[in-house]
Amino acid sequence: MHHSSGIRIAERVRAPIDVSTPSPRHQLLWRPLRPTDEAQVVALLNSQENASELAVDQQIPTLVALKYIPPGPEFAALGGFDRAGVMRAAGFLLLWPGTTALVAHGLVDPAWSGRGIGGSLMAWQEGRGRQILASLPGDGTARMLAYVTESAANRRRLLMAAGFSPLRSIYRMRRDLEAPIPRSDLPAGLRWRSLEGIDPEAVRQAHNVATADAWSPGEVFPELWQRRWEEYRPELSCVVWDEAAGRVAGYALALIERTSSKMAPRSQASVHRFAVTPDYRHSGVGRALLGRTLAQFAEHGRRFAIATVDPAIPHSGLAMFADFGFTPAGRTIVYALDL
Repeated sequence: MHHSSGIRIAERVRAPIDVSTPSPRHQLLWRPLRPTDEAQVVALLNSQENASELAVDQQIPTLVALKYIPPGPEFAALGGFDRAGVMRAAGFLLLWPGTTALVAHGLVDPAWSGRGIGGSLMAWQEGRGRQILASLPGDGTARMLAYVTESAANRRRLLMAAGFSPLRSIYRMRRDLEAPIPRSDLPAGLRWRSLEGIDPEAVRQAHNVATADAWSPGEVFPELWQRRWEEYRPELSCVVWDEAAGRVAGYALALIERTSSKMAPRSQASVHRFAVTPDYRHSGVGRALLGRTLAQFAEHGRRFAIATVDPAIPHSGLAMFADFGFTPAGRTIVYALDL
């Protein structure tokens, strides 16, 4: 992604001078979003049909940005409101810190779909996105990214029409916790730590080391990490600690899975972040960590465990999750537009 083309990004992306907001024919008032709009963004996010935890998770940086980053060279957020002041659509663009990857998210209230709002919002995102990317120095590849569940056919069609192409697939996997759960002990010198007994920053740094060879727009920055840390469930999560070295060897951070009204509420828990740091791989830490995590899910009344795995990255743990009884249950597709 970082190869040089010899042509400066600013010249190559062909940014428009002006970008119009979506058409007023949709009967929506469009304006930049503010931190005070966060509750409405969350409500709109939760209204999305068939949204997986992974797709929802990709939106969280926009909520953090809404709170911490003023609209401008790194972040843009636009909302469409009906006459009652209810947000019915929103578009976000976030330049991942330290990279040339611009992540685009679009939301439309399902009750307002089929009106052409998504297409108009996509046109605004592409134009504004080109302006943001044109502000970057250098001549490397600039890229717009979008994460979409495979069931979101309309969003996928809009992306393809705008020139985006599928880049990779991230699989959602599921396991019935009533099936027997394999258990194993930690290697000597390692012990379990709870989330209450460990510094979140130590786990963030371990995460960035553990995922350094993975595919990602960039490191998880502190504001995003803190936002998510507050949502992780201590009774469902655990950290492996090397006592002698005084460092994190692995971690499993869990969330309560968002569920639709058709499912029993809170019946699922999600293994949101799971990794073993490089020095402890192939030592049995991963299997001990996953076994303990699933046992905790079951002990606290969860029926199913959810995990997301990108099979294209090294150390994804796909084989281990399969060995533990996880089976595919959908996927999120990453689309990319290289400029």
